[in-house]
Amino acid sequence: MKRGRPAIYISIFIIVVIGFLFYQYIIKIYESTVEVEPKNLFADNQSIVTISVIPLNSFGWKALFRNAPAEFEITEGNTLVEILLHDKENGKLILKAISSTGKVVVQIKSKYSLLPMVVEIIIESNLT
Repeated sequence: MKRGRPAIYISIFIIVVIGFLFYQYIIKIYESTVEVEPKNLFADNQSIVTISVIPLNSFGWKALFRNAPAEFEITEGNTLVEILLHDKENGKLILKAISSTGKVVVQIKSKYSLLPMVVEIIIESNLT
């Protein structure tokens, strides 16, 4: 009966090591990046842009089961847009263009970024 015990200990050790490596490389956040969709807005009172902070793991993929809290500050052009959603906990900002053209600059301070990130959104005239 004592011969089976080392196999159990080795199996438990391997499971613990695999779990540790999975957490360190797949789940743990090493950096964050910003995703802006779409890149430009139109001055038509209907165009919407979504700015999301994406947490990245060690492979540069989106970290599993994690979000990246962030602070958003509109430093330029705050009269050109309307804020539809400002979700600090999930790192998401949704802006809607008002009927004026110009440039909107958003400064983003993420919990997982060393320096603030800056996003510039151009509001173009609607030629339709």
